[in-house]
Amino acid sequence: MRTLIQTNDKQELKSASNIALLSLLNLTFLPVIAFIFLLMKLKQFKKQSFAYYHLQFAIKLNLIAAIALILVSIIMISLGGFNSGWTWVFVITYFVFIHTVFILIAVWTLVRSWSGHKFGYKNQ
Repeated sequence: MRTLIQTNDKQELKSASNIALLSLLNLTFLPVIAFIFLLMKLKQFKKQSFAYYHLQFAIKLNLIAAIALILVSIIMISLGGFNSGWTWVFVITYFVFIHTVFILIAVWTLVRSWSGHKFGYKNQ
């Protein structure tokens, strides 16, 4: 029986884990800074590699999260600005429902990268 982690793949798994961690950091503690590090890693991996797969997924996830945040900000400003009572409704609703989903997906991909799996299916 073949194991998922072989000796030559350990570096690839470590790279994928670091990428997933950067994605999570971008969504939580280090926005933009961690995303810049993700972009800097684009040319480090082969396009068919496990780490490159996680890098692509991390970049897409963080771009979608940024678009969602921008849309909520535009809606918030257009419906009353920062002085409106609805501002806190939009902010709290966004962070409780939408941003939490992005963080959960990032944590899930981190666990998947630790185990050597891609998002959505198991490696054979």
